[in-house]
Amino acid sequence: MYKLIYGWVGTSITIIYKLPQMYKFYNEKTSEGVSIISYGIQTFGYIMYAIHGIIIKDDPCFIMGAVAFFLNLILCCQYFYYRKKLIQL
Repeated sequence: MYKLIYGWVGTSITIIYKLPQMYKFYNEKTSEGVSIISYGIQTFGYIMYAIHGIIIKDDPCFIMGAVAFFLNLILCCQYFYYRKKLIQL
């Protein structure tokens, strides 16, 4: 039981810590200074976490990987969207 608590707390933190960057992209309308390579590596890592969670039947691990993957996809889309706007200026 206690193992699951740590898993769900870790999953929650992993999901929440992406939100400030999403807000910053949206609020400032720029992706200047952000490494898309870093987001690409993170995205691949989250895919591996999700697969690992499925294999070992660990719901917190799977959900963390799947949701963080989705949030990283949003961040990558924001990166290219706001980068495009920066190039047009």
